Amino acid sequence: MQGLKDIKPLVAVPDHSLLLLLSIMIALFIMIVALIVWFKKPKRRRRKKLTTKEQAIHNLKAIDFVDTKKSVYDFSENMYPLLGEQNRERFEKLLEKLELYKYKKEVPSLSTEDKKAMKEMIKEVTDV
Repeated sequence: MQGLKDIKPLVAVPDHSLLLLLSIMIALFIMIVALIVWFKKPKRRRRKKLTTKEQAIHNLKAIDFVDTKKSVYDFSENMYPLLGEQNRERFEKLLEKLELYKYKKEVPSLSTEDKKAMKEMIKEVTDV
């Protein structure tokens, strides 16, 4: 074999296949963990948007009768979406009585009779 000079000796070829396989496995593991966390975490519930009637009921129940003018305005504003035909006439009569408390700079405190009538009407409308 001494006569053959064109055969070259073996050359070391760098093998990166193990490193490549390990990096692919780590990437897959991270993606699987991320997907598991994504699907297992509790979903944030969207707030249910209140309808106009539900908002009006909420506002009527929250009326504080200490501030007379504000309570009368809130009452008259939030009763309209909840009124039926049977309550409309009663409401209009009550509004005529309550105008005394609306359009003045200084208003007297709400009379017990008017406060009671407002509370009764709110109770009727919100319980239905």
